[in-house]
Amino acid sequence: MKSVTRKTILRSFRSNGLFRKNSPQHRFELRMATRGFASTPSMQPPPVKHASKFKGPIVNQLWDLRQDAKEKASASSNTIDMDRPRPPSESMTKISYDFADDEFLMERYRNPFGHLRFGKVLEDLDALAGNIAYNHVKDPTINIVTASVDRIRLSGNVSLKKNQQLSGMVTYVGTSSMEIRMQCKGDDEDAPWMEG
Repeated sequence: MKSVTRKTILRSFRSNGLFRKNSPQHRFELRMATRGFASTPSMQPPPVKHASKFKGPIVNQLWDLRQDAKEKASASSNTIDMDRPRPPSESMTKISYDFADDEFLMERYRNPFGHLRFGKVLEDLDALAGNIAYNHVKDPTINIVTASVDRIRLSGNVSLKKNQQLSGMVTYVGTSSMEIRMQCKGDDEDAPWMEG
């Protein structure tokens, strides 16, 4: 097997006319050619707790909870009984938006017009669905993805001066998929303003 060196890479780029010497592209390719591969043990990056550091505080909180649950399940010697039926209440997950107490959180969810940034809530719904699915399965080796969202029903206005609660649970389980229902409502309200 022929070893690939920096000279070999640079020669192939020059012979193909991909860049001129000392051009910005040349300097970039030179840095890339001399960079170590991540598969070598000495060059591996440190482990990352989250896939992105730019997620909101609620998503980070949900990911931390799921990661902690995965670590506990991995460390546990108990086997997972996949044949045992699980009631929906076992997967029930709740998270609170403490808008009344946390002004920073309220500002993260407020749009320029003073209303709720619904896109942030959709981001939180996706993370919550992952936690609910994991709480149902409780197997750290299974990968969980959101396949689709059937419908989201909104009713009424949301007050950012009141605390809100996002909750959900598994309602149907198939052999390779599950259905999850979620809702969001104010602390002192009976009816949710959002259902999905």
